[in-house]
Amino acid sequence: MKERVFRYRAVEKRIASSKPGFRVLDVGCGKGDNLLRLVRYGGKAKGLEPSIKRAKQAFEIAPTAVSVGEAIPFSDQSFDMVYISHVLHHAVDLEAVLNEVQRVLVPGGLLFVIETIDDSPLMRLARAVEPRWEEDEVLNRFRFNDLIKAFEKHSFKLLESEKFNWMYFAWELLPIAFSPLDRLSPIFIGIETFFHRLIGRKWGGHCYLIARKTGEPIFPYTGRGPI
Repeated sequence: MKERVFRYRAVEKRIASSKPGFRVLDVGCGKGDNLLRLVRYGGKAKGLEPSIKRAKQAFEIAPTAVSVGEAIPFSDQSFDMVYISHVLHHAVDLEAVLNEVQRVLVPGGLLFVIETIDDSPLMRLARAVEPRWEEDEVLNRFRFNDLIKAFEKHSFKLLESEKFNWMYFAWELLPIAFSPLDRLSPIFIGIETFFHRLIGRKWGGHCYLIARKTGEPIFPYTGRGPI
């Protein structure tokens, strides 16, 4: 049901299922939540995580290296896809991360990014109240167009992009703190879905972007363009 909020989930599943055995690197994989999905989709996944503690947990799901996105310890053209979820706002050097992604992707490979953005007034308020996320400092704050420009600067061709989650992220923390509240999540998902059509495309607190490195496409996917 949460796929109605996390709109990229259906897209990533469709892309992954189109190329069984695709090689994918999850940059900033944390404990491995996204790795679990990528493996389930049939990907030959590897993780990259700067925290030794979290990398050990992720290693139970897929091979995981301890490093940062600015210095990816894999050879050139090693992956068909690089997946980066809610990590770029922690990057010390965004330029270096995108340069490294270009290096390790095969020609025609995909960069799949999910990121927090300040287009939403609620997200700007949340960042002002809590400038860290758990153990990690937030070093960058983006607007949607900032990310698009960064991709274009590094010669990625943008295939699809969308803002989402204008309100639900503010609710989502409460069930984490008090699990019985999760029973109310369907109500808030319904509210989120309704208002996405009205204001979510403008004021989304998150976004996803899918871009291709120059070259013959690796995945049979053309995207639907930025919106």
